[in-house]
Amino acid sequence: MKRFTIIVAVFLLFTGLIDLGLGIAYYQILKWMTTICAGIWAYRLYAKDKKMFIVFCSMAILFNPIVPIFLGKPLWRVVDIISSVIFFYFIKNNKVD
Repeated sequence: MKRFTIIVAVFLLFTGLIDLGLGIAYYQILKWMTTICAGIWAYRLYAKDKKMFIVFCSMAILFNPIVPIFLGKPLWRVVDIISSVIFFYFIKNNKVD
């Protein structure tokens, strides 16, 4: 799970920092990956850390591809970077499997 989280964080960081010019399929896959990753972490953290549980639940809802939340491209870039930083911070400061 740690490797999957790192991959998602790197993709989010690249998406936020660089205009990749990729099609909608890339962003849909990224939304699925982020939602799944954030959902799994939220599930694992439910009883341990309520603050991070809320952060990951919020992230899963925001990136959810089934009922999308429409934000402008500049705002999505900021959200992508913040989400990436959250994933990296969480991995660095917690002993995760």
